Amino acid sequence: MHIELIAEPTEDPESPEPEPGNHTHLEHDGTYFVVEFKTGSASFSLLDERWIDSFHFINMSELQSIIEKTIESGPPLVSVPDGLITFAIIASDDAHMCQLNGDFRDKPDPTNVLSFPDGTFEEIEGEFHLGDIFLGYEIIKSEAEKQDIPLRNHLLHLIVHGILHLLGYDHQEEYQAQIMEQKEALLLSLLNIPDPYSL
Repeated sequence: MHIELIAEPTEDPESPEPEPGNHTHLEHDGTYFVVEFKTGSASFSLLDERWIDSFHFINMSELQSIIEKTIESGPPLVSVPDGLITFAIIASDDAHMCQLNGDFRDKPDPTNVLSFPDGTFEEIEGEFHLGDIFLGYEIIKSEAEKQDIPLRNHLLHLIVHGILHLLGYDHQEEYQAQIMEQKEALLLSLLNIPDPYSL
């Protein structure tokens, strides 16, 4: 699995409808939605329409839960101000990921997830932005197929991974990777998703 970090800022028809307490809404075209959690909100922009079907396999209450649990999973390794926090997830394609990877890391190759921690935590209307997470469609779908795992599981794993990067976690050193991988496996187990590092 090839997971990269950029440190520079910058419905399934059979699934039950989200309960009112889930605080999730989708635009009419399904390409943008917001998930609210206890300490803030996450916006999702689906730049590639192929993502729409993929997100239909994720129950919105599960998405809210895994985001909330990841944010609350322990003290972040960066100093996050008190107050509502926000972050954005941009679900894009391999061409876009190549461009970002080339521009910011001098590696013009597609990668599954790129995290851009904000680092400044500038307050805007009472909220603090953690940063942005970008996802590449083709490579994520291909990885799921090669590992013979549901795309839903792989996508949720990468969302957790990206959020942890925004909170200051890294995997450059072996001990850092162990901490991060153990935290990811524990969080994913809450949704009965097998440890992705044991596959």
